[in-house]
Amino acid sequence: MNKILIVAAAMTALLWTGAARADDPTFPADNGPDSIDVSKYPKDQQENYKVFSEKCSRCHTLARPINTSVAAPEDWKATVEKMRRKPRSGISDDAQKQIADFLIYNAGQKKVAASTSAGQKSVANPSAAQTDAKAVSAGAGAKN
Repeated sequence: MNKILIVAAAMTALLWTGAARADDPTFPADNGPDSIDVSKYPKDQQENYKVFSEKCSRCHTLARPINTSVAAPEDWKATVEKMRRKPRSGISDDAQKQIADFLIYNAGQKKVAASTSAGQKSVANPSAAQTDAKAVSAGAGAKN
């Protein structure tokens, strides 16, 4: 009898969490990559990535924060604070700091990669680099 109750409770929990995620809105950033190769990141950022992956995937895809246009440190801090207050986030004060630190660091890495890519294009095709720079600055204020 106890086994039946445990299995029934587990199935109910799975269905409930699946239904909650299914009702979540989808954003364009959800369609991008859902992981980051952090093997070349500093060790502390690799640890922060683990916390980010564990906590943030409870409520939405990891693709959403990975592919968003949010880049400013104050925006990431405010966003993670907002997420921490969600009922099922499980984000402690320490985890909030780790997640925000990781997202800020990663945004900086994306800027470096974009500027390196634009610099390479500028040698081969200066107009392509200018077009990319305009697109980046136009999307800088957009948030997902």
